[in-house]
Amino acid sequence: MTHAAEFTFFQNILKNMHLEPIILEEPFHYDTTDFDLGLPRLIYPDIDYPQQLQHFCRSCAPNMIYKIFDEYLFNYLIFLLPGTDKKTCILIGPYTLTHWNQTTLLELAETFHIPPAAFTQFREFYERIPYVANGEMLVSIVNTFCTTIGGSVENYALQRVSPQNPLQDFAASFSTYESAPQEQFAAMQAIERRYHAENDLMQSIIQGNSRKIEAFVDSFTMSHLESRTADPIRNAKNYAIIMNTLLRKAAEVGSVHPLYVDKLSAQFAHKIELLPSVKDATALLKEMARKYVLLVRNHSLKGYSPIVRRVLIYIDSNLSSDLSLKTHAKHLNVNPSYLSSVFKKETGSTLTDYVARKRVDHAIFLLNTTTLQIQTIAQHCGIPDICYFTKTFKKLTGKTPSEYRNLITSK
Repeated sequence: MTHAAEFTFFQNILKNMHLEPIILEEPFHYDTTDFDLGLPRLIYPDIDYPQQLQHFCRSCAPNMIYKIFDEYLFNYLIFLLPGTDKKTCILIGPYTLTHWNQTTLLELAETFHIPPAAFTQFREFYERIPYVANGEMLVSIVNTFCTTIGGSVENYALQRVSPQNPLQDFAASFSTYESAPQEQFAAMQAIERRYHAENDLMQSIIQGNSRKIEAFVDSFTMSHLESRTADPIRNAKNYAIIMNTLLRKAAEVGSVHPLYVDKLSAQFAHKIELLPSVKDATALLKEMARKYVLLVRNHSLKGYSPIVRRVLIYIDSNLSSDLSLKTHAKHLNVNPSYLSSVFKKETGSTLTDYVARKRVDHAIFLLNTTTLQIQTIAQHCGIPDICYFTKTFKKLTGKTPSEYRNLITSK
């Protein structure tokens, strides 16, 4: 191909839109096994799709982009590739400009008189079709590519091609469709296995059971998951979103305050959308399982009374504030002596000692992850007096903050 670099760049743009162009050279022989994901052959088994496709490609005119919207509500772009020795057609599609969900697909199935027994298969066809948010932008990208490699300053003309068959003919062959009982049973078993595994995972999170989590992590792969779109990365992201939601709810059931759950969930939501591959998605799911079980082990408030829970949550989220017993008692409208007694009974530590431990733990974190001055770290930990901060730090760690930093930087 003369413009191989440009075409590779064009393919990469389309790939980012989850589209894969098909190259058809004269005499335009093409294996249509996966054409339209098999939907037309299922509905109209007697139609010769390879012959129709060849005929259309032979009829394509130069400097023309054909935009097809067919009776299945699929979209395509077809055009001749400029600057080739043999007549070469590029086919982009099928794609959709509509976001399908369960409701709209049910309505569409009713319009096309799809029987309930065939709905699962019908839905799978449409959920696998790539979604394009801006169809006009896609046409503009194709036009720019063609004019660039064709050496022309004139835009290509756009010709819209409408289907010949009425929409009412869409589901002609579905009227007698019946799912094979063994297929239905196998699909049901696969779903049951997945839900059982997910429920086991959620219980492990709720219990903070790291041993079970490690067993799940070691055995997990994406290969057993149902493909709901044509894009494997999108499938992986969708499942990761589902798992993030399930694990978040499991952590809440495990008595972790929403403050902590939301923070971790938001971090994973951001990572999910940036996933570059299915392999990375698998690694992220394993990380999610581990992090959520650690969240429950470190932040579960199970067994604490409501008043102590409120104190623990406030301490964790406000380390630089006034965390004295008197201040807590005032906020909670209780007697300081009563609060001190309840806190010591349930945590095994005085409130003052607990706060000091939390502040030093945070200081250790900042010393390991930042280059902030020790005076600044002390302020972030709620101890602005550097001498008192140093004394407290050494009491709990055996080293001053400076000695600790020198130790970690010398490694």
